[in-house]
Amino acid sequence: MKKLSFLFLALILLLTGCSKKSTFTLKGNISSLSSDTILVFYQEPNYKLDTIIAQNGKFSYTINSDTFTIFSLLLSDKEVLPVFANKGESVTWNGTPGDIQIKGKGDNERMAYILQAIKKTKADSLMFTVDRLIKENPHSFANIYLIEQYYVQDSLPDYSRIDELIQGLSGSIKDTPYMIDLQAKLKEKKELNRQSLHTISCTDKNGKTIGWKEMKDKYILLDFWASWDKASMAAQDSLVNVQKALKKEKFLIVSLSLDLDKKEWLKACDKDTTRWKQVCDFKGWDNSIVKQQGITRLPANLLIAPNKRVVARDIRGKALIDKVKQLIEQDKEKEKAAKAAERARKKKK
Repeated sequence: MKKLSFLFLALILLLTGCSKKSTFTLKGNISSLSSDTILVFYQEPNYKLDTIIAQNGKFSYTINSDTFTIFSLLLSDKEVLPVFANKGESVTWNGTPGDIQIKGKGDNERMAYILQAIKKTKADSLMFTVDRLIKENPHSFANIYLIEQYYVQDSLPDYSRIDELIQGLSGSIKDTPYMIDLQAKLKEKKELNRQSLHTISCTDKNGKTIGWKEMKDKYILLDFWASWDKASMAAQDSLVNVQKALKKEKFLIVSLSLDLDKKEWLKACDKDTTRWKQVCDFKGWDNSIVKQQGITRLPANLLIAPNKRVVARDIRGKALIDKVKQLIEQDKEKEKAAKAAERARKKKK
């Protein structure tokens, strides 16, 4: 009987030990909470929601965590912080919503380091610090927080930059549900962005700024080239015949150089016999239009309609001439139809 009691007790202790090892606990003591109810949301499964009830700012939250889990706490309208849950571990939070002191291991320890590094950073150096933190440890899941907080939540997200940062992360981070979802959204956003060109502003060789105002109601061929790229310079020469064929049409060529050196650009422009606008901002591949449109090689071009929609890419020679004439003819037909409809409407009155 004693032997059975001993075995039963041993089994209970074993099960209790196993239970502790498969759980994760977050303990907190956060003053100045806007509410005693703290919202918890998970990356998986299916972005599950939960709540923590704090008493005078103190709380303890335990979950079963057989596998690595990421969840976040909404501490205020502006403060969302992630927790990285490994089974058998615990993490402690102390402080206020805007100044959390984290004690834990692994990515939670990394998160503590990140918060302190950002706290010490001046506003004008913030993004430099964020980039450094992401690049110096591409295997840390804390990078998800940095990308979300400082890039995705920006009022004008730089989708190309976000994509660059994601590509530098380890595969395990890219494979998280959040990152898979973000990459799908980025792809969709980039495709939508590339369908139109809402902003264009470059300086010509005389120092004059060229924008949509100077190109109103015309089809624009935006040609990309550089003095150091022979193929793109040859492609520019071939546009002379295109310009002649379309000189009576609402058509304009603008050549945007990817040169970094102003002297080299001006030298190439002086040699060139073209009679269209030559512009350059000396940012090379970092030019905003180049990045937005995903241009990665030369020569390249975009055919842009008067409504700022990109209607063709990398189109040249006869195909370009025919396309422009076709589009202009379609515009004329639409205009005729619109006038006829207006006349019919007036007659009914």
